[in-house]
Amino acid sequence: MWGGKVINEEDIQQINTRQSILDAASKLIAQKGVKNTSLADISKEVGISKGTLYYYYSNKNDIIYDIADIHLKQMTEELLAWIDNIEHNTPPEEILRVVFERISTAETRGKLHLYLVGDAVTSNEPLKQRFREKYGEWRMTLENGLRKVLKKGTVDYEILSHIILAALDGFTIQWRLGVDIIPIDGIANFIAKVE
Repeated sequence: MWGGKVINEEDIQQINTRQSILDAASKLIAQKGVKNTSLADISKEVGISKGTLYYYYSNKNDIIYDIADIHLKQMTEELLAWIDNIEHNTPPEEILRVVFERISTAETRGKLHLYLVGDAVTSNEPLKQRFREKYGEWRMTLENGLRKVLKKGTVDYEILSHIILAALDGFTIQWRLGVDIIPIDGIANFIAKVE
């Protein structure tokens, strides 16, 4: 059963092929970028014909949207897991440090995130809209998490959530560029002490 539907072997094969396409496309986009990844590259990487690829995806944008949806869902799940796993005795600076490190230093996902954001910002309006919506969700998730972690009535949680979200993007960029050492511990300590 899958989603309340009985699935047969053909359905499983289709699900596996679709996932293989998305995995291959994600890998190629993380290596080469959105614009430099072609449908021919993807079909070759998967080991299927272009015709078979067209059966699953009629154009590259459909693949990009599915990759973006999976990527954005994973990022959202990580932030939600962060909130759910907050223990009341864990120091706020430790929680912030873990969030900064896990999200900004994920090698393949970090590259993929930057390529997708770049495509959304420069030329892909539907992808831009998806990112806008997710950034709003992420910011609210962060704001709720900060309320749980910091518990200081004088903190402007909304402003701080914007700062942390911008910092996560900035850290991801700096990590990919190989900027010297990013003082994540110091930054987490600083934010945890905001009054």
